[in-house]
Amino acid sequence: MSFASYIEKLLETANSKEEARHAAQQLICLYEEACKHPNGLFLELGTDRGQGSRAMLAACEKNGASLVSIDIRDCSGAVTSDRWTFVQASSTDRDYIVTQAPALLGGIDLVYVDSLHTPEHVEKEVYAWFDLLKPGGVMFFDDIDSGPYLPAARKDNAMMEIANARIRRKIEDIFYANVDVMDLSMIYGSTGLGVIRKRNGAGEGLRPLPPSRRRQNIFMAKISRRLFPNQYRNTGDGSDFLIPLS
Repeated sequence: MSFASYIEKLLETANSKEEARHAAQQLICLYEEACKHPNGLFLELGTDRGQGSRAMLAACEKNGASLVSIDIRDCSGAVTSDRWTFVQASSTDRDYIVTQAPALLGGIDLVYVDSLHTPEHVEKEVYAWFDLLKPGGVMFFDDIDSGPYLPAARKDNAMMEIANARIRRKIEDIFYANVDVMDLSMIYGSTGLGVIRKRNGAGEGLRPLPPSRRRQNIFMAKISRRLFPNQYRNTGDGSDFLIPLS
């Protein structure tokens, strides 16, 4: 199947009533973003059978961009394209990867993260590659939605439910530690898709993550509110966070 035909199949599935439409919609989102970067350079962390590779290479064939894919396993046969470079390596081994694909040092337009599904590994990937992402560039993260893996759901799987929730929280933590240099959105359904868009210059890195500050005990929260009455509270009409109309 050609890359163009693959996109046609994705569009057909995305407009169906099948549950698979969510996965197709996410790949279409990846394709559409890649199309916005003529002559761009894309980096895929985790290749597997090449579904994401096909979506991005379909864009590359249209706009002259190129794709570098990384996987710890030999996935060199996943796709075939003159616009594709495969490097067998750990996705966090930046020093080795750039020796095999030195064009990455000139700046990356899009990074697709779909490798080892642990929050620790995802954090290492973000901190390894974010400074090479161009202003306005995007990092996509697969596997951030726990919904399909909840009890009695179609993919009912406790391990995946917990893993995806932990990855989503890690991405949120990175965002809130660096909220001035990136925007974050989440797409739900299938395995989900996290989307970070870079706001700062290509050479700027990220601040390290502080210790987790998440609070989950409602009883202790109520006590804290009484002990510390100056905690932030919305005004009665909500005007403290609304954009003025005049």
